[in-house]
Amino acid sequence: MIFHGKLLHFLCIYYSAALLSVKSFKSCKILGVFPFQSKSHNIMFEQLMKGLALRGHKVDVITHFELRNPPSNYRTIINFSEIKHNLLNLTNNLPIDKILKHDMPYYLAILPGNEICRLLSNEKMQQFIKNPPNKYDLIITEAFAANCYFGLGFVLKAPVITVSTMMEFPWTFNSIRNPDSTAFIANVFFGSSTIETFFDRLRNTMTVHLGRNRFYGMADKTQTELMRKYLSPDIPNIREVEKNVALMFTNCHYTFFGVRPLSPAIISIAGLHVEQNTDELSSELKKWMDDSVHGVIYFTFGSMLLIESLPKKVILKFYAAFSKISPVRVLMKVANENMLPPGLPENVLTFAWIPQIPILKHNNTKVFMTHGGLMGSQEALFYSVPLIGFPQSVDQFINVDVLVRKSMAIQMDHETMTTEHLIDSLNLILSDATYKNAAVRESRIFRDRPMRAMETAIFWVEYIIRNGPNSLKSPAIDLHWWQVELLDVYAFLIISFIIILYIFISLITRIILVMQTA
Repeated sequence: MIFHGKLLHFLCIYYSAALLSVKSFKSCKILGVFPFQSKSHNIMFEQLMKGLALRGHKVDVITHFELRNPPSNYRTIINFSEIKHNLLNLTNNLPIDKILKHDMPYYLAILPGNEICRLLSNEKMQQFIKNPPNKYDLIITEAFAANCYFGLGFVLKAPVITVSTMMEFPWTFNSIRNPDSTAFIANVFFGSSTIETFFDRLRNTMTVHLGRNRFYGMADKTQTELMRKYLSPDIPNIREVEKNVALMFTNCHYTFFGVRPLSPAIISIAGLHVEQNTDELSSELKKWMDDSVHGVIYFTFGSMLLIESLPKKVILKFYAAFSKISPVRVLMKVANENMLPPGLPENVLTFAWIPQIPILKHNNTKVFMTHGGLMGSQEALFYSVPLIGFPQSVDQFINVDVLVRKSMAIQMDHETMTTEHLIDSLNLILSDATYKNAAVRESRIFRDRPMRAMETAIFWVEYIIRNGPNSLKSPAIDLHWWQVELLDVYAFLIISFIIILYIFISLITRIILVMQTA
């Protein structure tokens, strides 16, 4: 009893101190700048900034997507949605096979990189830069391709935290100088989640270095010029500006992509957008889901590729497969139903917009048919829903491959699939408990953490504000890449060995000659 009394007393003191520390932390002014027009990326930014506002910080946001019903201390100070700069549904207007799959560094440098940097010239942005409404304690922006926005830290004299919403690109970690670990960590362009052979390691390493060098070759000069033109003529070049990043939040987690060495300045907040989601189903959709006692297959390719824009022959294959699995129902996200060919099966319901997380959370959802974006993959993982993945580009191939290797997904290609193959895959997941059991197991592991993702994010934001932008800086930031990789050390050792070997052989040769002449 005495022990329990002391333990209770200790816990009371501990939690009282914790509450006092929460209340005693001063309210800070935090700026969020998210210029890339992607709904899926914005989901994570929105939840992060909302969480910081609910914590008590004063949050200003520059975005394309204004938050509905924000907290009183959350303001959207610039809304880019008024600007004609549409980057949605990119895959309908670009040669995806040539650009997205085979020339991604070019695509990212020119479109979401260099072009987004030109938004700095916007009149409202210029007014903000020249006359900011606050003295900010911290700036949060995206780690993607428009690194010019890191320069706001130089102009506003505030630490910069970056956020990567997807698997990191070869250049993303460079601002933190995290090791690439290409011997066993597949990069986003590799296509598979595992490195198994010498040639895998060779291709993975070459892809990382070539991708990084091509991106910098196309982005460095342009983004530096745009920063000096629209931010400050005195700003350093883009490579120096990148070194001022104090911390990076990543949406990747070791339970998903595997263990890798990470700098303390890289913090995973994977799943944050799922934990914080408060979306609800409409009464109509909720009733339909509740009545779907034989199960629901949820089908969407996200915001970047519209299902209705697929070739007619592909859509008709989906129709044929869906009609064969009735009475199981299918919920399909279709932005423009008029673009669909006739013949939609009776067990299929379409909506232009669907709150995805409540659907995946619903007990009647049995399968998620998806393009394999990281956000949706995490949502399915969080709520233990098996998947059929149709990856289109970039990280989607690795995301789906990871889930296939975890035995909770099947990978398919919508262009080459047959109706019979799709029917067999759907029936396999619906009838074989292996997929659901694997999803339940992987969901438990993904959620098993010492702190929730939002609590982790808030702690490290406040840590940087308390301790300064250099508190987690790696010494590698001041080294050349070849010094970090120890190429100079290995070269010295090899040359030294060759010299010593040469001297040794020369001495032996001389000794032999002397002995022969003696």
